[in-house]
Parts: sequence; C-alpha cells; structure tokens
Amino acid sequence: MQTVRLLAGNAITSFFKAHLVLLALAASAGWFYAGNQYFTKGNVVGALLWEAIAILLLIAFCINTFLSPTTSWVSLTIAIVAIGIEVWLIKRWLPNANSKLN
Repeated sequence: MQTVRLLAGNAITSFFKAHLVLLALAASAGWFYAGNQYFTKGNVVGALLWEAIAILLLIAFCINTFLSPTTSWVSLTIAIVAIGIEVWLIKRWLPNANSKLN
C-alpha cells in the first residue's frame, strides 16, 4: 500500500514538473477568481490588486520559461494567451466599476 502511494506521488510530481504551465494557470486563475469575488462585492480596488497579482504571476512564469534552457514554446504561448484573456476581462469589467464606486 505504501509503495502504491509513493508511485502515485512520484507520478503526480513528475507530471507537474513536465507541465508547469498547468500549475501557473491554476494559481493565476485562483488569484483572478478572488479578484472577481471582490469585484462582485463592490470592492474595486481590492479586485484590481488580486487580479494584478494573477497577471504578475503569469508574467513571472513567462520570464522564467523564456530564460530556462529548455524553453517550452507551447507553455509560453498558453501563458501569454491567458494574460491576454485576463487583461481583456479586466478591461471589460472596468466600465462597471464606475457604477460600483458611486
């Protein structure tokens, strides 16, 4: 039983080492969702701060991926697309922010 757990743990660890972009996307989505929750409650400044953390996390991942000796262009492209989507969503929500501030 212990051997099975150890093998499963090693498999999961090696999978995420090979596909680091999935962890970056999951973490960024979590921060971005937290910002969305702040936005729906009317706290626009808090929402922008949480969403900025999500974008900065993906930018840091892109820089790390670009500078690594084994650059994964697919992972880099996926992260850049995710940054674009997050920025687009923020721009889409900003006009509604004025009504929440008043």
